[in-house]
Amino acid sequence: MRRSCLIWQCVLVHLIKVALFKRQYARRNERDPEVIETRKKMAGELRDSLIRLGPTFIKVGQLLSTRVDVLPPEVVGELARLQNEVPGFPSERAMAIIKKDLGKPADEIYAHFEREPLAAASLAQVHRARLHSGEEVVVKVQRENLEELIDIDLANIQLVAKLADRLDPSTEAIESNWQGIADTSGEVLYREIDFTNERRSAEEFAHNFRNVKEVKIPKVVPELCSKRLITMEYCPGTKITDLEELEGRGFDLAKLSYTLTTSYLTQIARHGFFHCDPHPGNLAVDDGVPGGRLIYYDFGMMERVAPQAKKGFVDLVFSIYRNMPKAACDALELMGVLRPGLDRFSIERIAKSLLDSFQTTLASADNVWENQMTPEEKRASRRARRQKIGSDLFATQAERPFLFPPEYTFVFRAFTTIDGIGKALNSKYDLARISQPFLKELADLRDGGVAKTFLKELGERVGLRPVDVAQAVRQPRNVAELAQTVRKLEDGDLKLRVRALEVERMLEVSEYRQTLYGSGLGAALLYQISTTMVGGAAQRLASKLVVLGATRLLWETRKAYLALKSIELQKARFSNQGAEQFDNQDFLGSEMGQSEVDLGAKEK
Repeated sequence: MRRSCLIWQCVLVHLIKVALFKRQYARRNERDPEVIETRKKMAGELRDSLIRLGPTFIKVGQLLSTRVDVLPPEVVGELARLQNEVPGFPSERAMAIIKKDLGKPADEIYAHFEREPLAAASLAQVHRARLHSGEEVVVKVQRENLEELIDIDLANIQLVAKLADRLDPSTEAIESNWQGIADTSGEVLYREIDFTNERRSAEEFAHNFRNVKEVKIPKVVPELCSKRLITMEYCPGTKITDLEELEGRGFDLAKLSYTLTTSYLTQIARHGFFHCDPHPGNLAVDDGVPGGRLIYYDFGMMERVAPQAKKGFVDLVFSIYRNMPKAACDALELMGVLRPGLDRFSIERIAKSLLDSFQTTLASADNVWENQMTPEEKRASRRARRQKIGSDLFATQAERPFLFPPEYTFVFRAFTTIDGIGKALNSKYDLARISQPFLKELADLRDGGVAKTFLKELGERVGLRPVDVAQAVRQPRNVAELAQTVRKLEDGDLKLRVRALEVERMLEVSEYRQTLYGSGLGAALLYQISTTMVGGAAQRLASKLVVLGATRLLWETRKAYLALKSIELQKARFSNQGAEQFDNQDFLGSEMGQSEVDLGAKEK
C-alpha cells in the first residue's frame, strides 16, 4: 500500500504539472523556445521521479525513450539519459545473491572478485572478476526482490495507462495506445529479469556473428549463470563516442561507422534477431582487427522480427526500388504498420508520390536526398509535397491508418541512435547512402537469388507468371460473372456504396460542433438549475448531482473543442495555409532534425 501511494503521488504531481503547462502554453507554438525549455525542465523532473521510484520505473522510462511516435523530442532526450544515470546497490547484496544461486561464496567461485561495481543499470549491476583458469570475466548480478516489486509496480502502471488513454488524445495519424505500451513494458520486464533468456540471447547473437571478424560478442560461461546472475567474458574497449581516445589509438572512425550500420542492418534484415538498445554505453571498440573491432554489450533487451514482418520488410524494399506503390502498401500491411481493411486509395496516392520522388533522386546525379538539403531547401521541399498530396494526407487522418508495433519503435530508436553515433564518428556519414547497397542487394535476393528474382520479374512484365496463366484460363468465367453483376445493377438488386472522405470529414466536424454547442448549453442550463435548488438535505443532494452532470457535459464540451481545433490545425497544415508555421514539420508532424541526435556532441 505504501508503494502504491508513493507511485500515485508522483503520478498526480506530474499530471497537475502537465495540465498547468497545457493551460499556460495553449496558444503558443510547439517549437517556441520557451515552450521547449519548459517541457525539457518538466521532462528532467519526470526522469528524476522515475529514478526515485526505482528499477521498474527506470526500465519503463528507458522503454518510453524509444517511443518517438508518441512523446515530444525533449521528453525522449531526457528519458534517454536513464540509460547511464542509474545508481548501484551495495556489493554485500550482490555477494549474497551469488552465494544463494551458485551455492558457494563469490571468493570461492572466482579467483578474484571486485567489490566495487564496474557499472550499474536499472535491473542489475556488473562486477569484474577472474576465474581460477585465469580468464577475466564480468558478473552481472540482479537487484534484490525485483519480481515482487515489478508485480506491484506494473499493476499501478496498468491503471496509469488506462487513465492516460482517457486523457491523452491520439495523434493525427497514429494511436498513442498507452495500454499497449504498458502491456509491452510488462512483457519486456518479466522476460528481462530472467537472466536465462539473456544468456541464450547472447549465445544466439554470438552465433549469428561468428563469421564477422569486425564484430565481437562476449562469450558466456554457462556453468556460472542462473536466473539472477550471468558470467561473461570481459571484453574491455573504448566507448564508441569517446572520439579523442578512438583517434589516439589510431582507429578508423569512418570504417567503424560503416561497421555499426551494416551490422545492425544485418540483424534486422537477415538474422531477424536484433539488439534493442544499442546506445553508446552498450557499444565499444577494441583492436581485434585493423581499424577497430565493434563490441556489443548487454543482451537483456533483444527482439525478433516475425517471419511475416521480415517478408513484408523485404517486399517493401523491393517495391520501393521497383516503384510499386500498391505493393509497398501491401508490404506495410503485412508488416503490421498499415491498419488492414482501410480504403487505401489516398494512401496509395501518397505512396506513389513519395516513390516517384525517390526514383527521381535515385536516377539523377543533380538531385539530393532530403537529409543533404539546407533548412531552406527542406522547407521548400515539404511545402511542395503538401501542395501536391495535401488533400490525400488530410483524408487519411480521420482513420488513423498507421500503427507502430513495439519492435518497430525499438528499431526506429536504434537507427536514430546509430545515425547520431555515425555522424559523431564521421562528418561525411550518411545512413541512407550506407544502407542503399545493402537494401538493393536485399531486394535483388528477395526470392533466394538474383537470377530467380530476375526471372520472376520478367515473367511479371510479360504476363507469364502462374497467376497470369490462371487469370487467362478464368477469363471467360470472369466475363460471365461481370455480366451477371451488370444485370443485378440494372434490376436494382445491387446497390453501390461510395465513400466520399471529404464529406465524411465535414460530417465529423458538424458532429463535433453539435456536441460542443449542445454540451455547452446543457452544462450552463444544469449549472443554472443547481443554483436555484435550495432548501432541505434532499434538494442539496440533488443540487450536487446536477453539478456533477454539468461537469460531465463540460468535459464533453472540452473534448469536442480540442477535436475541432486539431482538425482545423491539420486542415491549415495540409492545405499549405500559414506555410511558414508548418515548414519545419513533415506530413506526419515530425520536426526537422528530430531524429538527428548528435550523441558525440551530447557526450562532450
